[in-house]
Amino acid sequence: GVPVNSRVSSKIQQLLNTLKRPKRPPLKEFFVDDFEELLEVQQPDPNQPKPEGNQVNVLQGEPLGVVTNWPPSLLAALQRWGTTQPKAPCLTALDTTGKAIYTLTYGT
Repeated sequence: GVPVNSRVSSKIQQLLNTLKRPKRPPLKEFFVDDFEELLEVQQPDPNQPKPEGNQVNVLQGEPLGVVTNWPPSLLAALQRWGTTQPKAPCLTALDTTGKAIYTLTYGT
C-alpha cells in the first residue's frame, strides 16, 4: 500500500466509525413482545375490595324533538343549549331508591 500519515489516517478512521454508527437505535430495542403475557389469565388480588351495591342501569331520557336547524356537532349543540338554557339540568345522579341527589346544570 501507499504510506499514509498516521495522524490523518486516524482522523479519517474516526470519521468513518462515526458515519457507520446507526443514527437511530434499531426498532427491536423499542419493541417489547408481551403478547404471551397478555394471553395469561391474571388471577385477581384476594386483598382487592369487592364491589358493593346494586348494578347501575342507564335510564332513557325524553326523545329529542324534530328540529330543522340542528347544530353541526354535539359540542356546538351543547354550547348553544348551555347559552340559551343555562339553568337546565344537564346530568342528574340518583340514589338507590331513584331519588335525585345531585343535578348538574349547563351554566352557573
